[in-house]
Amino acid sequence: MKKSNNYSKFVATAATATLVATAVVPAASAQEMKFTDVGDRYVDAVNYLVENNITQGLTETKFGTQSNIKRVDVAVLIAKATLTEDEINNAPASTFGDVPARATKYVSALKAKGIINGKTATSFGSDLSITRGEAAIMLSKAYEIEGDTANVKFGDVGTRYKDAVAALVDNEITTGKTDSSFGTDLSITRGELAIFLQKLETLHATPAPENKVESVEAISGTQVQVKFTDAVNPASLFKDGKMGEFKKDVFTMSPVGSSEAAGTVSGMISKDGKTLTITTTNVVKGDYTVVINQLISKEDKAIEKFSKVVTIAADTTAPKVLTTEKVNSTQYVVKFSEPMQTLGTITYKDENGKTIEALENSFEKGDSQVLFTLPADLAAGKSITAQVVAAKDMSGNLVAPNPTDITFTKGQPDGVAPTVKSIEQLDANKFTVTFSEELVGNPTVTVGGVSTTVEKDATNPLQYVVTASGNLTTAQTVVVKDFTDLSGENGASYSKVVTFTEDAEAPVVTATNIVADSENLQQYVEFTFNKDVNLDEAKVSATGKYVKNYVTTSGLTLPATAVDYKEAGNKKVVRVAMKDLVKGNDVEGAAYELLYTLSGVKTLSNVELKEKTGQLKFTRVADGTKENTKVVAVKTAEKDAEDNNKVIVTFDQAVEGATATNKENYTINGATIENVTLLPVAKNKTQQAVLNLTPGSSTFNGERAMTITNIKALGSTKTMESWNSTITLNENVAPTVTTAILTGTKEITLTFSEAVTSGDEFDFEILVDGKSMTTALNVNAAVKEGTKEAVITLGKKDAAFTTDQINKGITLKPVDTMDIKDVNGNMLSVPANITVTK
Repeated sequence: MKKSNNYSKFVATAATATLVATAVVPAASAQEMKFTDVGDRYVDAVNYLVENNITQGLTETKFGTQSNIKRVDVAVLIAKATLTEDEINNAPASTFGDVPARATKYVSALKAKGIINGKTATSFGSDLSITRGEAAIMLSKAYEIEGDTANVKFGDVGTRYKDAVAALVDNEITTGKTDSSFGTDLSITRGELAIFLQKLETLHATPAPENKVESVEAISGTQVQVKFTDAVNPASLFKDGKMGEFKKDVFTMSPVGSSEAAGTVSGMISKDGKTLTITTTNVVKGDYTVVINQLISKEDKAIEKFSKVVTIAADTTAPKVLTTEKVNSTQYVVKFSEPMQTLGTITYKDENGKTIEALENSFEKGDSQVLFTLPADLAAGKSITAQVVAAKDMSGNLVAPNPTDITFTKGQPDGVAPTVKSIEQLDANKFTVTFSEELVGNPTVTVGGVSTTVEKDATNPLQYVVTASGNLTTAQTVVVKDFTDLSGENGASYSKVVTFTEDAEAPVVTATNIVADSENLQQYVEFTFNKDVNLDEAKVSATGKYVKNYVTTSGLTLPATAVDYKEAGNKKVVRVAMKDLVKGNDVEGAAYELLYTLSGVKTLSNVELKEKTGQLKFTRVADGTKENTKVVAVKTAEKDAEDNNKVIVTFDQAVEGATATNKENYTINGATIENVTLLPVAKNKTQQAVLNLTPGSSTFNGERAMTITNIKALGSTKTMESWNSTITLNENVAPTVTTAILTGTKEITLTFSEAVTSGDEFDFEILVDGKSMTTALNVNAAVKEGTKEAVITLGKKDAAFTTDQINKGITLKPVDTMDIKDVNGNMLSVPANITVTK
């Protein structure tokens, strides 16, 4: 492996970090991570690139972990990581004309070393996103690593990439995207490349992890703890990639025998990634089959599947208060040892023993942490004692000791008063006020002496959204007063002349959804806009068709119908009842495809909607029916046994035609889906979709990655989770006739594009001058075994071709019984009659 100056520098850094890690648990990353988009999986790799001055990220705060990376940028990174300064600065100039000045010397150096080639002799393809396959070739050459191609089991790795992929896999740099797909043609991200580079630089420096579940045990009535041998990547665990709801089939806990179901489960991973705490809504005890699957470690390794029956004893341990932590001068967090069912009865007393009003707290059933807020009028240094009686954990165990006393002391003001940092206009009548720190309650805000409505921003604790009584179009005096920070410091009244501008941008529809109202159970079409809209003159009309029982009714013209806000106070979401939209053409169970037109929709400053039309696809559900939230699942996806141009997807229930026949909802690496046909629902209630592949788009035999998304169960409002798996396909490149030569007066020799086979049935009708002979002459093409040739020989009773027939022209027309196929079963393609030459 090549070792540059950068590599030596990294080894020294890594050695130091190893020494520190043996003394401190958990080990910290080599430096404070400055990038906000770098998750735990990438921290060490990104730190390595930054520390060795290989890259400093896209901006001061963004590394671009999930961004694709250009060929020229990969070349720069590899050169910096593997070559010396002399090699970079003294290389002869390359012949590429599309390399930017900043990268010229790095590309030239790699070209001189034979590590890279261009797209052509004069173009490196600098601005093209590099694929994982191309990156594998560059990296394997740059680090001079090798592997055994026999170990490459991926179905999407062609001959060009096999050596490079084998090198990365055998040296444990990557295991591919899935067990059967390397992702050869997928763009590599900056984060993935960072991991590859770090692993290559530290090749064989660390032992291979075990990558498995170490233990599973209950720690309370509603908590199960899973320990792993290696740090788990939270992106493989949770839907949001951080915590909470698990991805489908990642964790299941099924009761055995009479054990009660665990209910809804959620999880939280520890900072070191090795301990997963699962919380259940129901108390668990007894035997459970625990399955943990499809997890990936932070080192991008697959974690071994865990599937065992785990016995959980009844929880008899009393809960207790672990800590009381001061958040600020007026708030405390009380942490219990486990989730609590109830806080029981709490009595609050001041320092004189006088019972006072209850403190505000955040408790909800199942919480293990509770935030208590002291009253604003409590003097600094004064205390309140809370006596907690009969608090219980989820299993009903009483708190110990019972009662438990907790004391809260009001802190001193921090000496720093809150200030207004900025005022920014949001909409025609809204603006935000951002403060230097969090406040107690809402401030008072006036515009031109007129009161406003103030609400705390749900996503930013330092920001408040102010709604004025009218549109903001001119310079106005904004006054902000009556605000206090969490320590009790009062902010000074703030006054500023703010120049507001009239909102001149048209509103935009950001989402269109078909939903069933949870209260009146009516079906609605909802339109969500990017800003508040005025509906005084707003209406929606539509044209299109619907399908019911395989009968299509076209030419629908649905008249304009008024729309209304979904709820008071929210002018971004509007809706129309489905019964009103399709009035006169309301057919329960019909699948509609409509083109809607919105009219009269304007911003609060009267700017009209520009993009007024869009598609609506839905299945009409009878009003009064509870919302159908069934989620469809894929049972199987496999190649049609007799046709390489078809893939059969079987769903576990009937599906919505509009989503199931949308080819954009399916992807197969290395094949193109031309269209989708939906078959009738089977007797066992399953339904199949036939993916019709574009002939010639699948060019190899073997496994390839497949994804299915956005499919809905029939009548459901919920889309399925993304289904990711592999499928084995044959190539579907049909053989063709390359030549047809008259090699005798009773013989025609055909040459094909590839080796073919044929049976005894007739394959062609012989035409003269483009017409059938007096008696139709059907013939068989006898294929020479193991070759690309076949010979058509006229029978003994058939007359030889005459000179006149030959001069008029002889052609071959395929007949229905033609059975010429290649070795993979692809039928001979004959788009036009075949001309026989002399």
